[in-house]
Amino acid sequence: MTVIESIVRDLNGMPMRKQVEVARYVHRLSETVEREREQVLKETYGYLSDEDAEIFEQALETSRRIETCG
Repeated sequence: MTVIESIVRDLNGMPMRKQVEVARYVHRLSETVEREREQVLKETYGYLSDEDAEIFEQALETSRRIETCG
């Protein structure tokens, strides 16, 4: 069972009020992560060459796929 499947199973057993509370929390986390990401990008802009940036992006994509699948 994946992490997402486990979380969804747990959510299904919660009352609607708790599900809404969890949803709000997840949305806040998502917004915080996006703000932090934007800040890091602003602070590091120009440090990588285009080629290095492309390699880094590919590595991130690969790690996200692995994280999602396992």
